[in-house]
Amino acid sequence: MKKVRFPALVLVALVCGAASASATSSSATLAVSVTVGSSMSFVLQADASGITLTNSGTSAVTAPFGTMSAYGGTVPVGVVRTVNGTSSWKISTPFDAVIAVANQSSTSFTLTAQLASSDSTNTWQVETVTITSASASTVTSTGTYGTSVYTLNLTIPFSETAGTISNTINFVATAN
Repeated sequence: MKKVRFPALVLVALVCGAASASATSSSATLAVSVTVGSSMSFVLQADASGITLTNSGTSAVTAPFGTMSAYGGTVPVGVVRTVNGTSSWKISTPFDAVIAVANQSSTSFTLTAQLASSDSTNTWQVETVTITSASASTVTSTGTYGTSVYTLNLTIPFSETAGTISNTINFVATAN
């Protein structure tokens, strides 16, 4: 009978190899801390039946009415022109206010509007609320979050000099 011997080198390789194959581990932790703050989002966008607003869907839009006249001329799509007897004419268009809140219990909002600059000639309204530069006017005190349709009305007296009428309406929505 023949004896089989394992060479010593093979035995050492097996023992050393087994030792280096054992896994080592370590651990770490990540602590997380965040303070959640309440927030509100407010953008203006073109209403489906209103004038196309420049930058619609942002918080800074423009209503480009172009050149309009009390009599004749072109009335932009989504705009209504109304002649009021022999004293004035009005242009009106709906627009959407999209207001949302997060991480607060408010169920409604108050919306105010104010002209950026004085206009003692023309009458500016949102819905039926007249707005001026003197102070903010409340358009609604019980607004519902989501998309709300409002109408901009600009009444121009026949005594207004032909030329550009330009102003900015500053809106503020405040959670109730």
